[in-house]
Amino acid sequence: MRLQRFLSEGINDKGIFKACFMSGSSASGKSYVITKITSGSIQPRIVNTDKMTEYYMQFKPSFDWQKHSSEIKHLTKKQLTNYLNSMLPLWIDGTSSDTSAVLRRKGILQSLGYDTAMIFIDTPVETAIERNRARGREVDREFLERSYKKTQQSKKYYASEFRTFTEILNGEGELTDKVVLGAYKKMNSFFGSDVKNPIGKDLIENMVQKGYKYLIDLEKYDIKYLQKLVDSWYRK
Repeated sequence: MRLQRFLSEGINDKGIFKACFMSGSSASGKSYVITKITSGSIQPRIVNTDKMTEYYMQFKPSFDWQKHSSEIKHLTKKQLTNYLNSMLPLWIDGTSSDTSAVLRRKGILQSLGYDTAMIFIDTPVETAIERNRARGREVDREFLERSYKKTQQSKKYYASEFRTFTEILNGEGELTDKVVLGAYKKMNSFFGSDVKNPIGKDLIENMVQKGYKYLIDLEKYDIKYLQKLVDSWYRK
């Protein structure tokens, strides 16, 4: 009975061992696109230091990054460790302008058995500036222009590195219902499909046979090992 209950709740869930990187310049609308294309049946966890920062700011009106940065980084690492231990589906939300960091994180995920994908959000600088102004946010044009240039330079390279690569144009009037539906279907297919990574396939089979629920249940992995991978994830 215990094994049967475990199988219905864990290792056979759709979306495990699946991670999609969100790439695009600052203020390109990555977080917004995530909300539009996430399936109701599969809810990937969002990996983004900003999310923990926003949480802190809600409950600490006098929030100061210098004062709380160490704690936020610690909690963010702990959160990601738990996500990986549970093999949860992930959205990796960031500009992805640093190709070496993206490939390092992609390699970490694949070494644990994950299939990886990327969505590239292409938003013109002027559009990003106007949208941020409409939300009452401060805009640094020079910063946005540098971010846009870097991500554009990386786009072709990422398209060759990720088997599942989707570009979404998010300029004025471009994010139509048709575009959103197409991206939604593609991501729903990615997160809902069987794991293709041989490491992930072997782990699933092994865990099902032994009735395991977490990676650290396996002899090869322990919490320190996962923490080491997460430390490498956030290495500058």
